[in-house]
Amino acid sequence: MDSDANIVIIGAGSASFGLDNLSGIIAHEDLQNTTLKLVDINKENLSAIYALGEVMKKEWDSKIKISSFLDRKEALIDADFVILSVAIDREETWLKDYQIAKKYGYYHYAENGLMGSFGHTARGLAIIMPILYDIHDLAPDSWLVNFTNPVPRIGYAAEHAKIKSVGLCHQIWHGYGIVGRYLANDLGITDNLDLEYKWTDESQSIFNEFVVEAAGEYDIKAAGLNHFTWMLDVRRLDTNEDVYPLVRQEAKNVNPEFEPLTKHMFDIFGLLPIVGDCHLVEYLPYTFTKENWEKYRIQLYDFDRGKLQRETMWTRINDIITGKRALDIHPNPAERADAIIGEMISNSNSYEQSVNLLNNGTISNLPDDAIVEVPALVNAYGISGMKVGPLPEAIAALCQREISIAKLITKSSIEGDREAALQAFALMLPDLSLAEQMLDDYLTTHKKYLPQFS
Repeated sequence: MDSDANIVIIGAGSASFGLDNLSGIIAHEDLQNTTLKLVDINKENLSAIYALGEVMKKEWDSKIKISSFLDRKEALIDADFVILSVAIDREETWLKDYQIAKKYGYYHYAENGLMGSFGHTARGLAIIMPILYDIHDLAPDSWLVNFTNPVPRIGYAAEHAKIKSVGLCHQIWHGYGIVGRYLANDLGITDNLDLEYKWTDESQSIFNEFVVEAAGEYDIKAAGLNHFTWMLDVRRLDTNEDVYPLVRQEAKNVNPEFEPLTKHMFDIFGLLPIVGDCHLVEYLPYTFTKENWEKYRIQLYDFDRGKLQRETMWTRINDIITGKRALDIHPNPAERADAIIGEMISNSNSYEQSVNLLNNGTISNLPDDAIVEVPALVNAYGISGMKVGPLPEAIAALCQREISIAKLITKSSIEGDREAALQAFALMLPDLSLAEQMLDDYLTTHKKYLPQFS
C-alpha cells in the first residue's frame, strides 16, 4: 500500500477519540509521508484541533501534511482511510435513554445495548448514514476505521453502504485490569487490593496500575461481541505458560465488591468476561430491577464528570495552542487507529488483539455475517480475523440474542422501520405491550434527532 496515503478524520473536533487519533497519527513513524485531513462541522473546534496538530508537528518534527475541512465531501476525495468519531448531544441524550426505561421500572446502562441502545443507534445513524454513503461514492476503495458507538451497529451500517470497515474499541485493556487484580499475588502487587472500580479519577488511576502490570506480564486472547467479550486464553509473555487455572483459583480471593457481576458470570458461564460490569450490563437482563442494580453495585455513567472532562480538555487544548502551557498530550497506544493504518501501509503482518469485523468463521458457532470482536492479522491485504473456534454454547446463545437485536435495530435505524425496532424491544422485554409503549416513548422523546422515522 502506498505510504503517501490520505487519512481523513471525521469528527476531528471530538476531544476524546479524535484527539487520540490526531496525536497517534502525527507521531507514527510509518505515517510521515501521509496527508491528514481533519473534518468537523464545528468551525471553532476544528480550528483549534488543526492548530494543535501544527503544534504537535513542530514539537515532534513530523513531516505529515495537515489540512482542515468543514465539507467532508471535499476531504473524502481520494481518501485511503477514514476515521469516524462522531456523536450528538451525548450526555443529554444518554441520560434521557436511561430515564425512559426507569420510568417503566427498568434499570439499564443505556449506551450500546438493551433498550437505550435503540436511541443511541438511531440518533447516530441519522447523521452517519449520509457519511457512509459519501465514503462509498467518493472513496470506494478506502477503509473505514470506526470508533463511534455502538461499534457493531456502525459495522452493520457500513456493510449496508457497501464499504470496508473495522471497528476499534479499547475495552480489551479493562480485561488486563481485571486479570491484574485477580493475579495481584502473582504480580507481586500488595497495595489497593480492596479496590472497587468506580467512575472516579482515583479509582481509575489505581485500576490502570493493574492494567499496566498485567499487560507487561500476560497475553490475553478474547472474543465475542463489542463490550461483550470473553477471555479464551491468558498466558505468560515470557514462558507461554497457561495461567487461566491460576485466574480461576485466585478469583475467590478478590474483594467481592470488585466487579461483582463479572465474577458471578464467570462462576456460572465458565469464562471470564473482560469488559467490566458497566459494559457487561448492556447485554444482560439480570440487573433490570432496582434490587439487582444495587446488588451488583452498577454505576450509571457519570454524566457530569463526562461534561467536566470535555470542558477541561478544551481548556487544555486552547492553552497549548496559545502558548500558555507546554504540549503535554501524548499518543494513546490503546486506541490503535494509527497502528493499524501503519501496519497496512508497511505490510507488517502484525497481530492486533481486538478488532470488530465480519465474523466469516472466526467464531465458528456465530453467524458469518455477524460483527464480532476478535484478534486479527493486519497487512497490506487488509484485516483478517483469527479463527478462535466455538464459544461455549450458553455464551454463544447470549451473543446470538444480541446479534439479532443489533441487526434489527440497525435495520430500523437506517430505514425508519418501527416494526423492526418493536421486534428488537420484544426480544429485550418480557411484556409485549410494555415493549410497544417504551419504543413509542423513545421515538417521541428523541423525535428531533430521528428524521428517518418522520
